[in-house]
Amino acid sequence: MQWHEAYERLNEYARKHPCVPPLPPKPLILAGWAYTNDVEKMRRWEEMIRWVTNNGCFDLLSGISESDFYYTEEPTSHMVGPLGGPMYRPWDFKKKNRPSSDVIAKSMETLSTQWPEIVGPELSTITWPIAFTGGKARRLLVLATGSTRPPWGGWSSLSHVESERRVFTQLHAAINKAIFPHEIDHIDFIVTEDAAEQGGAPDAQAPR
Repeated sequence: MQWHEAYERLNEYARKHPCVPPLPPKPLILAGWAYTNDVEKMRRWEEMIRWVTNNGCFDLLSGISESDFYYTEEPTSHMVGPLGGPMYRPWDFKKKNRPSSDVIAKSMETLSTQWPEIVGPELSTITWPIAFTGGKARRLLVLATGSTRPPWGGWSSLSHVESERRVFTQLHAAINKAIFPHEIDHIDFIVTEDAAEQGGAPDAQAPR
């Protein structure tokens, strides 16, 4: 809303003054926000900063509070898909081969021993990695406590709120970073009321 309101102020200024370009850059709001990555958002905001600087109306942005800005430690640059996660372009696609049994076992050992560090203290108490599945071991099976609700919406669905969906995208990225060079495309959750009672650490082995 702050970005939209700023744009309206700049638009009003552009109607009363000769500007170059004639109109300010449009803000990325609603669908524009949901389906753009962090780099695209940053570049569009920088375009607006250049516009107000060049047209002598920087003061029209001075009222925006620091708390109204969006911050992220690792800006995303991938093309955004329908659910707010990465969308793989056909020309970027490379055939993926199934990793060796040793790589799969090592990846599962990494997840099992470092799960709290990878997913954070809150998720680690209600989830636990079980196994890699699929023909190329690129699906991760995770045990989840059914009486809880994940921050991205549901165990089998994503929230309509972009910021909540982004939590799942960050979880996916953190897992892939931890098990590199192995990589997963999907996370499947087995929902059970017993996950918490198992202490979050049932015996789990990767399929061979």
